[in-house]
Amino acid sequence: MRGAAEGQQNGQQEHIETLPLFSTTDKGVRMTLFRPDRHTGRAAPLLPWLIAAAALWAMTGSVPFGALLGLAPTPAISMFLGHPATVSVAVVLLFVAIGATVGLYSRADEQFGQIRVAGLFAMLAIAGGLVAAAGVLLLWTLSSDTSRPFDLEALATSPTIPPELGAVVGASFALWAAIVLLRLPRSIAHARRRQADIEHLYAKGSSFTGTLTAVNFTNSWLFDLPVFTVEVGYMVNGASRVISAHMRTSADRVPVVGARMLVLTDDRGTTHVELDPSNEAAFEPDVSKYAAPEG
Repeated sequence: MRGAAEGQQNGQQEHIETLPLFSTTDKGVRMTLFRPDRHTGRAAPLLPWLIAAAALWAMTGSVPFGALLGLAPTPAISMFLGHPATVSVAVVLLFVAIGATVGLYSRADEQFGQIRVAGLFAMLAIAGGLVAAAGVLLLWTLSSDTSRPFDLEALATSPTIPPELGAVVGASFALWAAIVLLRLPRSIAHARRRQADIEHLYAKGSSFTGTLTAVNFTNSWLFDLPVFTVEVGYMVNGASRVISAHMRTSADRVPVVGARMLVLTDDRGTTHVELDPSNEAAFEPDVSKYAAPEG
């Protein structure tokens, strides 16, 4: 009975609304979600998805690199890669690659609770796969004709599309992948650190009931999600305190002033606020008020 009850409770927690999302420390894509039933995120479970998505992008990218950008070791291979049947297969693989990348993004967001980290994983899969395709084809092309020098001047002088063009495009994706690789570890560390802070607050922090006292629209959106700054008032030992936070939410889940809030703090000054899960919140009834502008 206990196991069934715990399973039911976990199932209910899986359906907890994640918006609005509050942060007293970060804003935008750095805002971090953490659920009480989870642990800090790990990169290891994402690696199979990252490798699979990158491999699909590599196979898809081999067609434009080989057929359009000059990275084909022989004319026969160039014709094969440009054949309608091969292009059709590449289009199918493109949709599969997009699906795998979306899956990677979702799992990274679930692990780390931060769309910044999720986006970096997705970009690494795309850039890494295309770099792999360009690199393999370039090496194959150069090794198949060792007498031909690699000369960037061929971009201006060659009567046909030279492999140097594909190399330049591939180098652009390599630069993109390198930038992502440099940013990803720091972003993961930040997300894990913030998740650990919130986990600590849930386990050992002091909990106070607060009230949403101000909701200020910043007149900006993250994708189609309106962004706000808010203030939460609460009492500590008879003294009134106010804490400020950033809020990201959907247009139909904008809490109104007076909504009950949960404030978590500790002696290190770490803070976290969220809607009080024990009290049903009231939201702005006009869902079009904060909707993102079209176009």
